[in-house]
Amino acid sequence: MKKIIALFTILVLPLVTLACSSKLTLNVLNWGEYINMDVVKAFEEEYDVRVRITLASSNELMEQRIKAQTTSYDIVIPSDYMIEKLYDEGYLQKINLELLTNYNSESFLDGVNIIMDQMFLDNVDVANPYTVTIPYFWGVFGIMFNNSIPGLKEYIESNEWKSVFEVEPASLFNTPLRVGMYDVPRFAYSSAMLYANQVGLVGDVNALNTASQSYLSQAETILGLRNYHVFATDNLKKDIELGSLDLAFTYVGDFFDTFLILTEEATTEAQAKSLTNHIGVYVPASTIAFFDGMVIPTDAKNVELAHKFIDWFLDPENAYENSGIVGYTTALQSVYDVILNGTKGDVVRSVMVRDYPYNPMKDENFAAKPLLAFSDSFSNNITTMYNRVRAK
Repeated sequence: MKKIIALFTILVLPLVTLACSSKLTLNVLNWGEYINMDVVKAFEEEYDVRVRITLASSNELMEQRIKAQTTSYDIVIPSDYMIEKLYDEGYLQKINLELLTNYNSESFLDGVNIIMDQMFLDNVDVANPYTVTIPYFWGVFGIMFNNSIPGLKEYIESNEWKSVFEVEPASLFNTPLRVGMYDVPRFAYSSAMLYANQVGLVGDVNALNTASQSYLSQAETILGLRNYHVFATDNLKKDIELGSLDLAFTYVGDFFDTFLILTEEATTEAQAKSLTNHIGVYVPASTIAFFDGMVIPTDAKNVELAHKFIDWFLDPENAYENSGIVGYTTALQSVYDVILNGTKGDVVRSVMVRDYPYNPMKDENFAAKPLLAFSDSFSNNITTMYNRVRAK
């Protein structure tokens, strides 16, 4: 998913020297390389403050850091299911929308609103999900693949999740496909349930969010249907781009990240396409949707400044600059329109959005669901099952 700096799972990145500074400090817990530092520096200058960013490589690591309470974070940017879990357990406070001058629920993309409408349904005290979290980036999961292999694109489009979980016919390709699985137990479980629903093993469209021992057993069987070439996270997109992996279940945003890296020097549509025609991405009709959202922990020390930070990234100009670095899907309709139309002269991103739409959830035939919170006990059961699969 997000780009993680190698060899470190948690890093502290002060944007200015720590020594002898009396400025107010905003503590942010975020993923690696998941923010435009120039936009952050502009925030510092605007409010004469310092922003200190701590990096974490997973939602679960963010959870541990928040619950340890050794550091008081003012802003944290976890994903949907972890946001719901932290809120349920009392670790998040409500956001005061009146303090956000740039907030308007109608300013978000339809896909974002669809996801948000599915969040916090069991929380009677949450009438508006945006009072718990403000979307930062969002997207869906899909299948990234090596487009240099003849027939692979068509095979994936025809088989969808079967191409990830079932062994392909031996006669279809010259050599067995090298398939990667995203190395997060919850993602593996839920994607296996998407496959189970596709092939009729379960008739429950909500199986990916159902804590069922029967489903857990089915997921283990499904994950054991093939021998995965690799279980990984960020390396999946890198291996596909290098041609050492053929396809993988991953964030669609990983494809966009790769696209932006490969086209860094491109200035025309033809150049962008030439530099990226060896990689492809496909999103099955039924998939996992996700969003990462800005939240304020209950023990935050700088709540007013935290609101200013959230508001800063809701500003369309700042959000546009931020999305150019991150590569994931902007949450704001106005920013999406600027990228799509190339209003600011960004030809490459315009091509990317046009050829690989950022907002597939506009399609009425498209079904995507965000992951909802599981109990600690069932999450542990998933991890145990997943570790057995990996050990085979």
